[in-house]
Amino acid sequence: MRLNRRYTCLCVLSLLLACGSSAIAGPIFPCVRAVSSKNGNFLVLADQFVPGQARVSLRVIRKENFINAHQRLAAPATYWGVEQVGWGVVLDADLMHNEPSPCILPLITDDGEFLILLHVGPVFSGDAAVLQIYRRRDHLDDPIREGPDQGVFIKEIALNKIWMPDRIAANPVIWTDESPEWFAGGTFEFSPDYRQLIHKTRWGNTVRINLADGSLSDK
Repeated sequence: MRLNRRYTCLCVLSLLLACGSSAIAGPIFPCVRAVSSKNGNFLVLADQFVPGQARVSLRVIRKENFINAHQRLAAPATYWGVEQVGWGVVLDADLMHNEPSPCILPLITDDGEFLILLHVGPVFSGDAAVLQIYRRRDHLDDPIREGPDQGVFIKEIALNKIWMPDRIAANPVIWTDESPEWFAGGTFEFSPDYRQLIHKTRWGNTVRINLADGSLSDK
């Protein structure tokens, strides 16, 4: 009788814990559709379309400044013109294996030269790519091109290049919708010349990523 009663109590406790965990489950990471640069000079638009398979198109757009005097507009608003579409990237939505949604999280330098894509969702190993770098194509220096305004892929950066080995070992691959993203608690900023992405992790160590070639340093 005591064994049955103890077993019943354990079952009830397990059920309550399961219900409680689902009750406090958080929303999945938001699907971002537009991201501006630090000073608002450039905007990245992310559009999903499915012409047979899921793909994502990212377009880098320059702010409209109304250069001609007779066109200038004084209003508390920011305008983005069709003529100011600079360059972009088209890629498979699951290229970085973002789960549970195939959303892309971009960053753009304020000179519009570099586009960084951050991984969203679980990271299954230290070798997994968590960051991708693209740059604007210079057609004068690089006549071989995929399209009239396709960006140039620079490099993928794996988690083990950003996190210390002990941090990766201390964070096993057990992921729920309550788990923090790999970048949670950290910060991102660009260097004054927009040629480095500076990431400070949640533990306080700083990694500098050279955007021109994807090389890293901790100084």
